[in-house]
Amino acid sequence: MVDISYSDVLYALSTVFKSASIYISDSKYKTITIDELIRFLKDDDTNEYRYVAEYMDCDNYSFHLMGSIHNVEWGALPFGIIWTTVPNGAHAANCFVDDDMEVWIVEPQKDTYFHLPEDWIPYLVVI
Repeated sequence: MVDISYSDVLYALSTVFKSASIYISDSKYKTITIDELIRFLKDDDTNEYRYVAEYMDCDNYSFHLMGSIHNVEWGALPFGIIWTTVPNGAHAANCFVDDDMEVWIVEPQKDTYFHLPEDWIPYLVVI
Protein backbone atom coordinates (compact mmCIF):
# COMPACT_ATOMS: atom_id res chain seq x y z
CA MET A 1 0.00 0.00 0.00
CA VAL A 2 1.16 3.49 -0.89
CA ASP A 3 0.23 6.50 1.26
CA ILE A 4 -1.32 9.43 -0.60
CA SER A 5 -2.95 12.66 0.51
CA TYR A 6 -6.31 14.30 -0.05
CA SER A 7 -4.71 16.61 -2.60
CA ASP A 8 -3.20 13.65 -4.50
CA VAL A 9 -6.64 12.03 -4.75
CA LEU A 10 -8.30 15.31 -5.72
CA TYR A 11 -5.73 15.97 -8.43
CA ALA A 12 -6.10 12.46 -9.93
CA LEU A 13 -9.89 12.61 -9.91
CA SER A 14 -10.24 16.19 -11.15
CA THR A 15 -7.84 15.50 -14.02
CA VAL A 16 -10.12 12.71 -15.29
CA PHE A 17 -13.55 13.88 -14.08
CA LYS A 18 -13.20 17.49 -15.19
CA SER A 19 -16.89 18.45 -15.01
CA ALA A 20 -17.76 16.63 -11.77
CA SER A 21 -18.28 17.91 -8.27
CA ILE A 22 -15.86 15.90 -6.15
CA TYR A 23 -16.26 15.18 -2.44
CA ILE A 24 -13.36 13.51 -0.64
CA SER A 25 -13.98 12.35 2.92
CA ASP A 26 -10.52 11.92 4.42
CA SER A 27 -7.17 13.68 4.44
CA LYS A 28 -5.06 10.52 3.91
CA TYR A 29 -5.49 7.38 1.84
CA LYS A 30 -3.65 4.16 1.05
CA THR A 31 -3.68 2.77 -2.46
CA ILE A 32 -3.37 -0.71 -3.90
CA THR A 33 -2.68 -1.99 -7.40
CA ILE A 34 -5.44 -2.65 -9.88
CA ASP A 35 -4.49 -6.34 -9.70
CA GLU A 36 -5.21 -6.36 -5.96
CA LEU A 37 -8.59 -4.76 -6.62
CA ILE A 38 -9.34 -7.41 -9.27
CA ARG A 39 -8.62 -10.12 -6.70
CA PHE A 40 -11.04 -8.44 -4.30
CA LEU A 41 -13.75 -8.29 -6.98
CA LYS A 42 -13.39 -12.01 -7.67
CA ASP A 43 -14.12 -12.79 -4.02
CA ASP A 44 -16.90 -10.22 -3.60
CA ASP A 45 -20.49 -11.22 -4.44
CA THR A 46 -22.01 -7.79 -5.20
CA ASN A 47 -22.33 -8.61 -8.90
CA GLU A 48 -24.38 -11.73 -8.08
CA TYR A 49 -27.39 -9.83 -6.72
CA ARG A 50 -30.51 -9.73 -8.88
CA TYR A 51 -31.20 -6.38 -10.53
CA VAL A 52 -34.53 -4.84 -9.46
CA ALA A 53 -35.36 -1.40 -10.88
CA GLU A 54 -35.40 1.32 -8.20
CA TYR A 55 -34.62 -1.17 -5.40
CA MET A 56 -31.43 -2.93 -6.46
CA ASP A 57 -30.24 -0.90 -9.41
CA CYS A 58 -26.98 0.84 -10.32
CA ASP A 59 -26.73 3.09 -7.26
CA ASN A 60 -27.54 0.21 -4.90
CA TYR A 61 -24.86 -1.98 -6.48
CA SER A 62 -22.38 0.89 -6.15
CA PHE A 63 -23.22 1.54 -2.50
CA HIS A 64 -22.98 -2.18 -1.74
CA LEU A 65 -19.56 -2.58 -3.35
CA MET A 66 -18.24 0.55 -1.67
CA GLY A 67 -19.42 -0.77 1.70
CA SER A 68 -17.88 -4.17 1.05
CA ILE A 69 -14.49 -2.77 0.14
CA HIS A 70 -14.35 -0.31 3.02
CA ASN A 71 -13.71 -2.94 5.65
CA VAL A 72 -11.01 -2.63 8.29
CA GLU A 73 -8.22 -3.87 6.02
CA TRP A 74 -9.03 -1.65 3.03
CA GLY A 75 -11.00 1.17 4.67
CA ALA A 76 -8.43 3.77 3.61
CA LEU A 77 -8.69 3.14 -0.14
CA PRO A 78 -9.58 6.04 -2.45
CA PHE A 79 -12.62 4.08 -3.67
CA GLY A 80 -16.03 5.63 -4.05
CA ILE A 81 -19.09 6.24 -6.19
CA ILE A 82 -19.44 8.19 -9.41
CA TRP A 83 -22.67 9.46 -10.92
CA THR A 84 -22.53 10.20 -14.61
CA THR A 85 -24.65 10.80 -17.64
CA VAL A 86 -24.37 8.06 -20.23
CA PRO A 87 -25.85 7.92 -23.75
CA ASN A 88 -29.16 6.47 -22.52
CA GLY A 89 -29.57 8.49 -19.28
CA ALA A 90 -27.74 8.48 -15.97
CA HIS A 91 -25.69 5.81 -14.24
CA ALA A 92 -23.93 5.15 -10.95
CA ALA A 93 -20.76 3.07 -10.73
CA ASN A 94 -17.65 3.01 -8.57
CA CYS A 95 -14.31 4.71 -9.09
CA PHE A 96 -10.87 3.99 -7.73
CA VAL A 97 -7.40 5.57 -7.70
CA ASP A 98 -4.64 2.94 -7.81
CA ASP A 99 -1.05 3.12 -6.59
CA ASP A 100 0.07 4.56 -9.95
CA MET A 101 -2.47 7.40 -9.44
CA GLU A 102 -4.49 5.98 -12.33
CA VAL A 103 -8.25 6.47 -12.12
CA TRP A 104 -10.50 3.50 -12.86
CA ILE A 105 -14.25 3.05 -13.21
CA VAL A 106 -15.51 -0.17 -11.61
CA GLU A 107 -18.85 -1.53 -12.81
CA PRO A 108 -20.19 -3.35 -9.72
CA GLN A 109 -22.94 -5.17 -11.62
CA LYS A 110 -20.42 -6.98 -13.82
CA ASP A 111 -17.08 -6.79 -11.95
CA THR A 112 -15.52 -4.95 -14.87
CA TYR A 113 -13.06 -2.07 -14.69
CA PHE A 114 -12.10 0.48 -17.31
CA HIS A 115 -11.10 4.08 -17.91
CA LEU A 116 -13.73 6.79 -18.31
CA PRO A 117 -15.54 6.32 -21.63
CA GLU A 118 -15.65 9.40 -23.86
CA ASP A 119 -19.46 9.40 -23.90
CA TRP A 120 -19.79 9.48 -20.08
CA ILE A 121 -20.08 12.89 -18.43
CA PRO A 122 -19.46 12.60 -14.68
CA TYR A 123 -21.27 15.04 -12.45
CA LEU A 124 -20.66 13.77 -8.89
CA VAL A 125 -17.88 11.73 -7.27
CA VAL A 126 -17.87 10.77 -3.59
CA ILE A 127 -14.79 9.12 -2.07
